Amino acid sequence: VRAAREGAHVALMARTQATLENTAAIVANEGAAALCISADATDPAAVRGAVDQVLERFGRLDILIHSLLPPHLLKRVLALADADLPEWKRSIEISIFGALVMAREAARPMVDAGRGSLVFVTATSAFQGYPGVSAHAAGKAGIHSLAQCLASELGPSGVRVNSVAVGVIGGQTHELPPDMDDQMRADIGYAIDTSRVALRRNPSETEVADAVMFLASDASSGITGQILTVDGGRFFR
Repeated sequence: VRAAREGAHVALMARTQATLENTAAIVANEGAAALCISADATDPAAVRGAVDQVLERFGRLDILIHSLLPPHLLKRVLALADADLPEWKRSIEISIFGALVMAREAARPMVDAGRGSLVFVTATSAFQGYPGVSAHAAGKAGIHSLAQCLASELGPSGVRVNSVAVGVIGGQTHELPPDMDDQMRADIGYAIDTSRVALRRNPSETEVADAVMFLASDASSGITGQILTVDGGRFFR
């Protein structure tokens, strides 16, 4: 939405049509039309086809903003049953492999053009492994390492790669499973307590979008391989 507000042509990709339609409607309110593509980020052929559609429609691809939220497993590692393991594995696949596939295909036309920016939206759980979010934390940490490798590989071609690690946003609440034990509830409650945040508040969605657009734009033309943390000052790195 922020990209559309800045005058960019926007292509949206998601697995579900409803998600695409809802986001496209918001983009339309900004006076822009979005190209909607239904595809699975972990399917290389589907992603390649999506990039081809973007190039056919707009003639170029300058920016990739990658933001995928894999399924959450709010369970401690030793509490994971065998039946939970495929979901844990799928979460990692969506996070790391999905990021790899998206970056690999989007970077091709950027390398040809000699410029471009890849921005991965991740989470501060990659820095601090709270109980019960091992798949989410490991997946986001993996994206950070992937992004830095890509920054080294793509830098000579003029393509920048950075990450925005986001904490709790605004008044965001966490719906916790009713069967969660009291200790885990206490741990998660402590993790989202704003009294430990330097600004004593969580960042807003607008502030997160500002950070993403900064790294996507030429205002950050000398920055690559970095992780910009937007969490109100919960973590100092």
